[in-house]
Amino acid sequence: MSKADSHVIVRRRWNSPDTAEVSVEALWDLHFRDEPGGVCRALPRAFLSAYIWCDKLPAGALSHPCRADPPPPHDLLVCILPSDNSATLYEALRTKARG
Repeated sequence: MSKADSHVIVRRRWNSPDTAEVSVEALWDLHFRDEPGGVCRALPRAFLSAYIWCDKLPAGALSHPCRADPPPPHDLLVCILPSDNSATLYEALRTKARG
């Protein structure tokens, strides 16, 4: 990946309007997910997903405000869309995904 591809645009859900730019190195467990989990509606297809620690996001990003007296960092599931990222970056991440 090039230096320009060292950051990736992520969303909390595939159809969320909010995005955040994060370091590729901050992501782990890249995988394709077709189940939303929680009380969300079913996903229309499998999306590239990963986890990130909440303290690796810009403050208030992705509508995720941690409390003023923050707990220890916790993991968040994020979605990576090809329309938000360069084709080269998306393909590199897709290749690293399990399953």
